[in-house]
Amino acid sequence: MITHDRDEPLSVPSVLVVEPYEDLRDGIVTTLQRRHYVCHTVDTPAGAALMLRKNDYAYVVVDADVPELTSELVSQLSPQSNVILITEDEASESEHVLRKPFGCDELLAQFVRPSGVSG
Repeated sequence: MITHDRDEPLSVPSVLVVEPYEDLRDGIVTTLQRRHYVCHTVDTPAGAALMLRKNDYAYVVVDADVPELTSELVSQLSPQSNVILITEDEASESEHVLRKPFGCDELLAQFVRPSGVSG
């Protein structure tokens, strides 16, 4: 797990990445950290539940192709969290969906930075 430095400014958005596939999870985190997002990662519903009880996240990135992750998370999310779904489903029309495969630019386009935070 990637930990949060308590000295990090509060204006830096935090992201929970819930992704069971290590390579994809690591790629997402690397991309976001280069843009100064603080990332926490988990690969199981239980891990996600624990992190959501402890922290509020500006964004939650979750693999919708793992239904048990998606269904368990929805009920636990803060209303302030922006959910970004990763899926192979071509039929999904939501604006916050990343279809596999996706690139760094497509991932970053899903994130709206708060004013005053450069990236």
